[in-house]
Formats: sequence, C-alpha cells, structure tokens
Amino acid sequence: METWMWIVIAVVVVAIIIAVVMTASRKRKERELALQEERRQQARDLRARSEEQDLAARERAAQAAATEAQAQQARVEADRLEHEARMRAEEAERVRHEAEQHQRDASALDPDADDFRDDRPHGRHEGDVGPARTEDRPLT
Repeated sequence: METWMWIVIAVVVVAIIIAVVMTASRKRKERELALQEERRQQARDLRARSEEQDLAARERAAQAAATEAQAQQARVEADRLEHEARMRAEEAERVRHEAEQHQRDASALDPDADDFRDDRPHGRHEGDVGPARTEDRPLT
C-alpha cells in the first residue's frame, strides 16, 4: 500500500475516534443534565413537602393556643362560678341566721314557748313521733 492510503486510513481512524469520543462526551453530559434535573425535581418535592409540614405545624400550634385559651376561659368561668357559689352560700347562711334570730325573738316574746326552744329543730324531722300539727294531737 502506498503512503497516501495509510494517511487516508489514519485520518479516517482519527475521525472515527473523535466522533466516538464526542458522542460519548455528549451522552455523558446528557446523563448529567438528566440527573441534575431529577435532583432539582426531588429538591422541589422536598421543599413542597416541607412547606406543607410547616403549615400543618403552624395550624397545630394555633389549635393548641386556641385550646389553651379555651382552658383558661373555662378556669376563669369556674373561678367565677365558685365565687358566686360562695356568695350564695354566705347569703343562705346569713338568711338562716336571721331566721333563727327571728325564731329566738319570737320564742322570747311568746310566754307559752318551750324552754328548750333553741335546741329543738323546727318542723317535722325524721325520728319525730306523733302528729306534727297541734290540731292533730289528741286532746288530754
């Protein structure tokens, strides 16, 4: 073979090698770009999930704060009702003492009242024997 043919064959071989290298390089860059795009999509998905979780966490915190406020309001209402109950109990006690005082005053004014009037409960109670009203008592 002649020299010029060897030169042509060498040029063709070099061209083929360059073409193979360029094709391989291009495919590698395409794979890298595809991998980068896949990673970007994964990052976008993670960011979206993170935002959803952050929103859910803030909603739960708001619900917890609202529940705490309701509990505080319930405590305030309970304190108010307890105070009202104490006031009513004190008022009932005051009225009972007034009634007892009136009973003592009436007994002190009535010459026919029993001597042990302060110790005796008024009205009919468990353990009382016999009729409660004077008109129901037998005449003796």
